[in-house]
Amino acid sequence: MNVLNASLLRRPYWALFFVALAVRLLAVQLLWAPSDLPRSYEHGEIAANLVAGRGFRVEFLHADRLTSQQAPFYPYLLAGAFLLYGTHAPAADLAVQTLQCFAGAVICLEVVRLARAVLPERSRVAWIAGYGAALYPPHVYAVTHLQVALWAALWLTLLAAWCLSADPTRIVRTGAVAGLLGGLLVLTEPILALALPVLAMALWQRAYRIGIGAKRWIASARPTVVMTVATCLLIAPWIVRNYAVHGEWVFIKSTFGYAFWQGNNASSWGTDKIPMPDAAMRAAQHDGSIREMNAALWAARYETTYIDDLLLTDEDYAQFAELSEPVCCRLLGDRAWQFIHDDPGTYAKLCLNRLRYFLLFDETNPKASHLVYRGSTLAWLVLAISGLVVTRREWRTLWPTYAVFGLILVFHVLTITSARFRIPVEPLTFSWCAAGVEQILRWIAALRGRRA
Repeated sequence: MNVLNASLLRRPYWALFFVALAVRLLAVQLLWAPSDLPRSYEHGEIAANLVAGRGFRVEFLHADRLTSQQAPFYPYLLAGAFLLYGTHAPAADLAVQTLQCFAGAVICLEVVRLARAVLPERSRVAWIAGYGAALYPPHVYAVTHLQVALWAALWLTLLAAWCLSADPTRIVRTGAVAGLLGGLLVLTEPILALALPVLAMALWQRAYRIGIGAKRWIASARPTVVMTVATCLLIAPWIVRNYAVHGEWVFIKSTFGYAFWQGNNASSWGTDKIPMPDAAMRAAQHDGSIREMNAALWAARYETTYIDDLLLTDEDYAQFAELSEPVCCRLLGDRAWQFIHDDPGTYAKLCLNRLRYFLLFDETNPKASHLVYRGSTLAWLVLAISGLVVTRREWRTLWPTYAVFGLILVFHVLTITSARFRIPVEPLTFSWCAAGVEQILRWIAALRGRRA
């Protein structure tokens, strides 16, 4: 009887998984086509060098050298596909996109688990959140891109759901799994390390509430300690590798100063690109097939002007060739700080622009100009705000999602942003959105009852 009950409980999860997977596979089928345009950017270049035996290197700032310009997870994933199917082969791209369809479907299941953990009294909210995640257009479209954002969303959602729902009395198991997920998260997108203290604290709080040991505050910290040690052990080899390559300690990526300068200079709009209205308009208004429209969006990306091409000179590149990668990035970071010191008012305007880009539309990205993206983003924002109002009395369980989203939002507002930077933290907000949807459904049911 217990086995039968467990099987019945699993059926809704399998249904959600297959719906999410089918939608994503359909998107890949409709949008994928071989292209001469590079689809994997720096990640693919690094992966090609790995397959060729040249090491983890890329041409960065016009210098071809061993690099920490990208975190290691995604280039190694692409390198595995290149080994199996050929470097930059269409089959390799398609294989990675297919794998990303499965990753996206797993995110939907974890959204359900996370919603159950943060809103345990609202069982319907969890399934609304899960199916909302399954059908949310930006996440469906994300599987067709060879970018790291989807995988960062996977690890962050898994980690949040685990820390807020796993049994903290199983100290080693719970802490070790949390540490493994935390390490993968940092090795995929190091900026999301900002989420680790929040989720570690949430795990500690949960253990305290359950009451592990006689000295509750001290004993309750043991799962968090295991998590911290496991995370450090997982990322330590890459940090040691960076020291061996650069001659100094570098936390996963070396490019913070470079990205900070891209987003903060006299010509910047707050991102790494200068908008090209004509390209964005052509892509947004393309009236051909879905596949042709996607090709137009891809092409529009290459018609934008990057800050590097606009501001960096041959003299700059000659200077960078004589310096290590971290030193180059620090020099560019110093330029950004000097700009902020000289013109704090413009920096404040850039921050306000980035706030709008992060919550609504990135005007420098042609893909964000499409009506489907804009409609989805507007619906997400309205539902998230309404859900926050509806669940305001349940902040004691929801606070980790508030804190993680808020930290990532503030970081990107102060530094640099892009349309894809919101994707990793969006699953944390789907429980808010689902609470808003549930409230709307209640109002509709009440209105129908009154009419009856």
